[in-house]
Amino acid sequence: MPLRLVTIPVSHYAEKARWALDRAGWAYTEDGHLPVAHVPAVLRAGGKRMVPVLATPHGAVCDSTEIVRFVDRGLAAEARLFPVDAALGAEVERWEERFDAELGPATRRWAYAHLLPARAVTIGIMRLNGPALERALAAAAYPLVAAVIRRNYGVDEVRAARSLDRVRALFAEVSAKLADGRRFLVGDRFTAADLTFAALATPVVWPAEHARFLGGVEALPAAMRAVIDELRATPAGAYALRLYAEERARKVG
Repeated sequence: MPLRLVTIPVSHYAEKARWALDRAGWAYTEDGHLPVAHVPAVLRAGGKRMVPVLATPHGAVCDSTEIVRFVDRGLAAEARLFPVDAALGAEVERWEERFDAELGPATRRWAYAHLLPARAVTIGIMRLNGPALERALAAAAYPLVAAVIRRNYGVDEVRAARSLDRVRALFAEVSAKLADGRRFLVGDRFTAADLTFAALATPVVWPAEHARFLGGVEALPAAMRAVIDELRATPAGAYALRLYAEERARKVG
């Protein structure tokens, strides 16, 4: 049974899992779906409505962090995303957990607050990937999809503004950490802390290397592009873009 990654392709948590699999050089197929339409595929794979889910011969691995850890256990010690050194490993875990719990929800909520009113732009992004039938029905299904996203992720103007404040604060914290000239957050090599930051920052830095899933930044609403330009110009934003340019296509497996 080949590995199958069930995703909503635009999801930055899906990208986090996808990056770990690609980095390890593991063969897998991506089973991507539009929001709402993803639920049957997730349930068939053994998940519980949320993406990503990795279907394996031994059962489903749910949650992006668990998928990263599952892949990581198959790597040599010197390539592990969660270092075997206890002190380094603990610091990587602290950063990874914070980004997972704080950065990911905040960037998602802020991005959807801008994208959902821009119906044509968002339908265009949804049509970049997924089954042909779902892409064909994206426009007709859009009111339902948008309503579900707003409800599930708490998308409104007030909470989106608070989320942007959280993103800016986290970017400032990461920028301060990088101020001593280090290339990676923990230690002297790429870890799960770096991967998680870069993947979950995609909605606010919009890397060119991720255009297959997001499309081009030039299509976005002007107010959204202004914030992306602002965050790209920070040390943390430049770091996320560098990780995409230098590490996204790197294989260690």
